[in-house]
Amino acid sequence: MTKQETYQSEASYPLISGPASGHHLRPFSLPDATGQPVQLWHYLQRTNILLFFHHGLACDACRAILQELAAQADAYRREETVVLAIGPDQPVETQQLASHLALPFPLLSDPAAQILDQYELGSPLLIIADRWGEIWAAWSGGQEHRMPSDQDILEWLAFIEAQCPECTIREWSVAWDA
Repeated sequence: MTKQETYQSEASYPLISGPASGHHLRPFSLPDATGQPVQLWHYLQRTNILLFFHHGLACDACRAILQELAAQADAYRREETVVLAIGPDQPVETQQLASHLALPFPLLSDPAAQILDQYELGSPLLIIADRWGEIWAAWSGGQEHRMPSDQDILEWLAFIEAQCPECTIREWSVAWDA
């Protein structure tokens, strides 16, 4: 079993779980790898959000998780979801990581960990939120970097999409047949 398969197979239950968690994403603006500001508001009401807080350039386990998220980026897009990765590196280091990994999603720089501190959970941290910013699930990976499997993430995203009648074709086809 590879290191990546180990962290996924040993993933714990989400710390936050369910449609009525009462937790919401807090607004932020952080520079991406090119130095341009990325605001959470730009994505809200348009797409679901998958936030990944990582340890940065020096952490091999976090880089493996980033690569796995990148490998699944098309599947996440099909579920109307954008991935945003937030790390403690300075913008220059974030740019190095982004160019090295060639990720299809923004890497954001938060050297003071202001955004992570708002959630009062340590990194690595994976959060799944709907397009209105309500958090449906969150996992803290701990020292072992235990994260949910790709399938678990996709199931959460499909579940979120199915809750919105305006967002799912299945709901529309039922309405048209009536």
